[in-house]
Amino acid sequence: KGGGGGGGWGKGGGGGGGGKGKWVFVPSRDALSPEEIEERRTANAERHAARVAEEERKVVTDVHIEGEVVQRAKRHAWLKPTDPSAVPEVCREELAKMNAEFRAKATDGRAFCGGLEGDVLYLSVADIAEEKLVLAAGMQVKFKIYMDNKGVGACEVLSNEPPAPEGAEGAEGAEGAE
Repeated sequence: KGGGGGGGWGKGGGGGGGGKGKWVFVPSRDALSPEEIEERRTANAERHAARVAEEERKVVTDVHIEGEVVQRAKRHAWLKPTDPSAVPEVCREELAKMNAEFRAKATDGRAFCGGLEGDVLYLSVADIAEEKLVLAAGMQVKFKIYMDNKGVGACEVLSNEPPAPEGAEGAEGAEGAE
């Protein structure tokens, strides 16, 4: 019975391993209750506050700086200031050093932030100040800059996108009135 070593479809096929490394369908999770959402928010805020203290963060700008989201991952993003000269002099050298280190670490033929020229700021999604703001590449934002023992980053992030047209808001309000 010469088989092919279990490479076919269906049961039986040898290999063992208990399904490790194979994609398995996982049904979607149940929606969280408002209490569970609040518990998670509180726990995340506490974790973030502890990390900020541990990393000795110091905000170095008093006003928000305009910029753009260059790249977004699950828990962080990279922001590029619209005007690089708006980055305080005190942190430019550290920012350039941090960017050089990340560019040197880029592997698998991939370039850091898609090969973008110029320095970018790290953003932890926990530093988004505007509730329900979901970042995407190309989005315009405003942020403050901090320095800590890991480098330079962005915090207190707000949307800088133009407001939605008047008609869009009014239509939403009319639906809720019924």
